[in-house]
Amino acid sequence: MTTGSRSTVPRQRSVLQGDKVPVSIEVLLREYDSLRQESLQAINNRIQIMNFAFTSLAVVTAAILSTSIARGVLVPICLVFIPVSAKASLLIWLGEYNRSQRAGQGIVQIEKRINDQLQDTELLTWESKLVSSSTHMAYPYAATAAYMLSIGVLAHGLGIFYLAELVIHHGAVVTTVVIAGAVLYASTMEILFFRFFLMRWRAIRSYSHSQ
Repeated sequence: MTTGSRSTVPRQRSVLQGDKVPVSIEVLLREYDSLRQESLQAINNRIQIMNFAFTSLAVVTAAILSTSIARGVLVPICLVFIPVSAKASLLIWLGEYNRSQRAGQGIVQIEKRINDQLQDTELLTWESKLVSSSTHMAYPYAATAAYMLSIGVLAHGLGIFYLAELVIHHGAVVTTVVIAGAVLYASTMEILFFRFFLMRWRAIRSYSHSQ
């Protein structure tokens, strides 16, 4: 929720009516700065998580497609390792997104409390305006989730293809049963995870907008 460079909280003498900042305001300003730092750290963590996930998964996928590794090794890598790694990265990313949302909501409350104490509703407005105007860039987050989910689908597809090559010599019946089982496993895994992720995503967004 919180984006951009760190803002500097103004301490205007005309508003505070003197050089000395009230203790309650000073405490709130320190908490404000702390939450701003936490929000920015969560944003940086999300970027680092995705950079690492994009790079590592792209390298692994490229290696699978360009090297002659035994099918017996490729099948578990494609059906288990890559999808699970992509989903774990996405869940860690979601946790950092939730962290930044909580920090942003805390900042909104502090802005209101400071403005109320100083009887100035326009002194601190950055985070409050982001919430009230719904200035939320959803498309980068949707693109991130779509990319990570598509990696799992692609890996499952490759795994099923390699599995078919591995068992095709055992006859049509065995091949059909094995492939059907692999498709059922992959579909169930992807659907259940997508539903879980969507549920958590909506819960985070609805909580943020209800505050």
